[in-house]
Amino acid sequence: MNLPQKGSVHIGRNIRRLREIKNIKQESLAYSLSFSQQKISKLEQMESIDESTLGRIADALELSVEVIKNFDQENVINSCFAVPQQAYHSAANQDFNAIEKIIELYERLIASEKEKNAILSSKIALMDTEREKMGLIKPFAAGWEKGMNRNVS
Repeated sequence: MNLPQKGSVHIGRNIRRLREIKNIKQESLAYSLSFSQQKISKLEQMESIDESTLGRIADALELSVEVIKNFDQENVINSCFAVPQQAYHSAANQDFNAIEKIIELYERLIASEKEKNAILSSKIALMDTEREKMGLIKPFAAGWEKGMNRNVS
């Protein structure tokens, strides 16, 4: 079997790879071209194919002849799996910014909770003062500090 020289285009191999990418079976391509499946198999093994047949195959695959001739699987793989360095750094910065945002939100939440606690503590102190003036109970804070429950008079 003669392998193509490096740099030469193997049209049959390109047809096969493009057909597979488009998820088309040999039988389906053969049917649309009124060929046998065996003929498609042979064409896919040929390094060069006459222009009229290549044109019909390109039409059946809904591609241009130029796409078939210029198809390079290695470039496709490199394009699909290469991550540009800038995109990598951008994603890393987004992750870092997300963590900073989460920290900022937690800090704001903690500040808000502290503010609520301060407001509630002052309201409790006011209520205790009012109740003490009325003679209903001893101050809550004083009883709490001694480990005692509220005393109701």
